[in-house]
Amino acid sequence: MMELLTVKEVARYLKTTRQQVRKMIQNGELAAVKVGREYRVTLEALSDFLDSQQ
Repeated sequence: MMELLTVKEVARYLKTTRQQVRKMIQNGELAAVKVGREYRVTLEALSDFLDSQQ
């Protein structure tokens, strides 16, 4: 089973704001799954995002 991170957890890891993480998700820069009203990001998606930024 994949581990899912909340927007808050991703923001803390990237040292940015939750609003910035939501913008990255909406712009397609960061893959996420919507669960109810909230987004969740897999560790794999976060890793892929970080790899693409280097």
